[in-house]
Amino acid sequence: MADPPWPWEAYSSKGLEKSPEAQYATMSFSDIEALRLGDLLAPGGVMFLWCTWPLIGRQEAVMRSWGIEPKTGGVWAKRTASGKLRWGTGYVLRSVCEPFLIGTLPGSGVRGASLANLFETVEDAVLDGLAREHSRKPDEAYALLEALTPGARRADVFARQRRPGWDGWGNELDKFESAV
Repeated sequence: MADPPWPWEAYSSKGLEKSPEAQYATMSFSDIEALRLGDLLAPGGVMFLWCTWPLIGRQEAVMRSWGIEPKTGGVWAKRTASGKLRWGTGYVLRSVCEPFLIGTLPGSGVRGASLANLFETVEDAVLDGLAREHSRKPDEAYALLEALTPGARRADVFARQRRPGWDGWGNELDKFESAV
């Protein structure tokens, strides 16, 4: 799983207050591409990449630059504690969900029943999950990947909290430790 600090362009001071730059240091696309995260995947491995709607085309290109082929995707429907959709920012429409892409290495040997299992385990491409602090991802996303990759070694790149069974990496690794 990877949640890079994607660059973001705010169009107003109000937008800047809610932007990623107000929360953490972002990286350029070229710096994110240079990470070559595909090198972390073993044959048959799966990459779960968090994206943003305005940049999803460019983010898919980043995934490909890492040597990973996008195969499918979905969204995290962000919910409040009362179960309502939580409204976020947006350039034209305000988002209530955050997209993700799932990809594999080309020719990785993910075929037949394995590939069917990867895609058929999920009833739909929507993860309903509680929207908490800025950039904190839902537990449901981690549970999904764990269900799709039983017994696999897992990495969380740009992680914001430690998780049992996951190797975490990032400069905010302990950000939500007190919240767990």
